[in-house]
Amino acid sequence: MSNLTADKSAHHVMEQSYDRPFGVSLLAIILMIGGLTTLVTQIMAWKSFNDASAIFGVSSPLFQGAVAFLGLLGCTAAIGMWIGRSWGWWLALFYFAYAVCRNINMILSISSLADMFIESGQETGSYYLKYSVRVLWNGLLLYYLCRGEMVLSYLRTERTNKWKALGIVFGISIIPFVVGAFIID
Repeated sequence: MSNLTADKSAHHVMEQSYDRPFGVSLLAIILMIGGLTTLVTQIMAWKSFNDASAIFGVSSPLFQGAVAFLGLLGCTAAIGMWIGRSWGWWLALFYFAYAVCRNINMILSISSLADMFIESGQETGSYYLKYSVRVLWNGLLLYYLCRGEMVLSYLRTERTNKWKALGIVFGISIIPFVVGAFIID
């Protein structure tokens, strides 16, 4: 009878929910706010986004789909992180890796975009600073997701090779920029 009790208590410990680290809660909230804001903004500015797609040289459905994907990605990653699922960690990792790539792309594009959008004589330094800070911020969030022992335990990713995971999400994140470079040129 004592073996049955020991097995039952061990099972209870394994199924018990762990306390969510504060940083994971905060990131989940940030992801949800970002995702919902993206989706609401898209709905409110639907026509403007259609007009903007022509500026970027992509079709309206592709542009609208990409914006909706980012909004849904943020919301889904938030839910996964909130409930402590490894897929939430993977989605958040991709979300922030894509943000790093997107902001690096903006840094590389500032000089060519300045001729089209910035009034003559206006400095571009503030744009370089803004996008550099965004790269740093998203890089720090990636670092937190990959190095926090409590985070990894809560999200059940402690056995995942973090370098390989980062390589995968950055590899996937770079694809749209490479494809876009060939389509636009």
